[in-house]
Amino acid sequence: MSDAPETRPCPDCASPVRAANQSFCDGCGAFLRWDAPAVATREEPEAPRATTGPEEVTTPLPAVAPEPEAPAPEPVREAPRAPEPPASDHPSAPAPSPHTVARSLLVPVPEDRPSEPAVAAPVLPARPEAARPAVRAAEAATPVPGGTPCPACSLANAPGRHFCRFCATPMVPERLSTAEGPYAGRRPGLARDRSRWIVRALIAAGVAAVVVGGVLGGPPAARAVQDHFATRVPVHPVSWTASHSAPNQEPKLAGDGYSNTWWGTGYAGDSEGQYLEAAFAEPTDLLSLLITPGSSKNTTQADGQATPRTFDLVVKDASGEIRVSHHRINDGGTQRVDLRVRDALSVRLVLRTAWRADPRKQVAVAELEFFGRSVT
Repeated sequence: MSDAPETRPCPDCASPVRAANQSFCDGCGAFLRWDAPAVATREEPEAPRATTGPEEVTTPLPAVAPEPEAPAPEPVREAPRAPEPPASDHPSAPAPSPHTVARSLLVPVPEDRPSEPAVAAPVLPARPEAARPAVRAAEAATPVPGGTPCPACSLANAPGRHFCRFCATPMVPERLSTAEGPYAGRRPGLARDRSRWIVRALIAAGVAAVVVGGVLGGPPAARAVQDHFATRVPVHPVSWTASHSAPNQEPKLAGDGYSNTWWGTGYAGDSEGQYLEAAFAEPTDLLSLLITPGSSKNTTQADGQATPRTFDLVVKDASGEIRVSHHRINDGGTQRVDLRVRDALSVRLVLRTAWRADPRKQVAVAELEFFGRSVT
């Protein structure tokens, strides 16, 4: 065995390195720990061999460093290792250039490394698109042998179908489908009531009659419609007169606004022909009047007077025309009478018959109120 220290060549300058655990070269200062140190093996004594002849003396061969094996391919993601420089049999071989060493450090993976699996190329972020549905090709429809032929395309269909498989024509005639009822996909007809058309026709005829009447009737018909929907306001007469009056029962008491004061004819019985007249300061469009017959609203009093039953209303307008209308009212209570006269100047109430006429009673009128068209 030799006592000389173990040596190995420097990978950069090929200078011998004596220490096995030395980290830097003494000649160039290169780092020696990138790969496993190649330590020169010591000469091991050979085991004695049994011989029959004289013992032979063998000279030990010089120790030769084993040739390093090529590094196995490493995984792609492990830390890179510097490849071990190839061993040279000649110590005087030129050292590798620094560029070669640097390249071996930067590209540690051999060229024949296995190919990596294909990875999708990176893309910019965007709105994801929904996967398009796969469209299946339509299967060719084959007519059914011995099936029911379609009335339109004459191709045979399976029994029991309501529509043709090829052209969607109804397979069941209309007259036969009504017997078994509507089938799926068929909406039955609605049962319509024809009486609605009669009602609509009558309404249309009424509207047409109103329009034609308004056109043919002219202004009077239009005025009648206006009077019907007009707003009514009280109209106060400026003077009251009567054909005859009882003592202390003057005509103006019929327009004072109190129902417990009244105008009396002063004659017993029904006082036929007696009248009460109210005059206006200017022509007025009268629509109606309210009459409260008797001496009070309470007609059940024992001393109550007779009340008008039938009477005439004589209206004189601004043109001098006189309009006469006949009216009938009940016994007691305030009642309404329609007039609808344009440009009225005076209204006269002429008595004809009376309720509860008696030789000891006279016909009385508690209140007479007039209403006309509002001008606002």
